[in-house]
Amino acid sequence: MSRIKNKIRIFHAILARTGLMDYKKDMLAPYGVESTKELNERELDELISNLQRYEDERKQELDAQLRKLRSQVLTILQRMGIYKTNEDWRHVNKYLQQPRIAGKLLYEMNPDELQHLIKKLRSIERKKAEKAEREKQLAQSN
Repeated sequence: MSRIKNKIRIFHAILARTGLMDYKKDMLAPYGVESTKELNERELDELISNLQRYEDERKQELDAQLRKLRSQVLTILQRMGIYKTNEDWRHVNKYLQQPRIAGKLLYEMNPDELQHLIKKLRSIERKKAEKAEREKQLAQSN
């Protein structure tokens, strides 16, 4: 396989991975072509480099977002008394794997799942606080 054909394959693979396939014509337009077959090797290298840079930046943003969401989950679990020390993942894993909670381990969840989990945990936390408050009021009135 020629080097240009291989680079075209790489270009298309990155487009597919990044979800930018619909923008291929827009990326080719500045080069005055409509097909990657019309590009020379230098132009392909430039496009691949730009896409790889974009992919790396997107991955870093996603990693930062995941870290932030995971931290929020752990903070809530800590307030709930489930996550007590940095090294005690047994309780966290057991709790999160319950089907009614998440059904997955923390590192297996994507950002959408983590956001949903955060809402669920806050709701559980709020309901526990309301129950404790009702019990406190009942104890005081007796």
